Amino acid sequence: MSLVTRRRAIYTGLAGHLAGDELLAVLCLWEDRYAEKPPFALNEFLAEVVQASGQRLERARLYRELVGALTGPLSALLPDPAPQLHAWRQQQGRQAPEPSEHGQARHSFGLLSQAMLTALGCEQGERLRRFAAGNLGGMQVDDATRLRLRAWLLQGDEQGLLGLAPEQLRKLLNLLYIGLCEFLGPVAADRLLSQSVQQVEQLQPVYGVRQLL
Repeated sequence: MSLVTRRRAIYTGLAGHLAGDELLAVLCLWEDRYAEKPPFALNEFLAEVVQASGQRLERARLYRELVGALTGPLSALLPDPAPQLHAWRQQQGRQAPEPSEHGQARHSFGLLSQAMLTALGCEQGERLRRFAAGNLGGMQVDDATRLRLRAWLLQGDEQGLLGLAPEQLRKLLNLLYIGLCEFLGPVAADRLLSQSVQQVEQLQPVYGVRQLL
């Protein structure tokens, strides 16, 4: 279950008992401390919520409702409260933690892109880097991120991928693939990509490289 779906479920389960800043503060607590923990940590989360509420909330009832939201149909969930939560965090001067899978995805992407560039060789690898650096407009990222990506492509700056989520990494990989097709043709590009994926899979990264395709 994705982070967005889990956040919607927690929000749905809590919305009947909390509202406004109190609800957003509890969602912030879940996102900061419990979102990446195993499902059984839900009890620990609710214990903290009940204690913070001065025992006015019934833990057993909250547990039933949250489990029902987490296991029920998506159609029954409230919309993702991410915009409200982001605005609340800004007001409080707090930043959202990055999901652990984002760093894992960047690691897998780094392995895959390196395998592709190595297979291309120095000259064609440099051509591909320049092609991607000149076509970052489709990435739909802010100027600062675009500059970091250019530095990663043209100078090998490892900091260039920081902050990128899996969906942005997929767009970047697609850009590299488009360049491969231009330089090698679709058949050879597919072959090189497939071989690079297989090479990375042998390393068994935590984030499956095929999730980036």
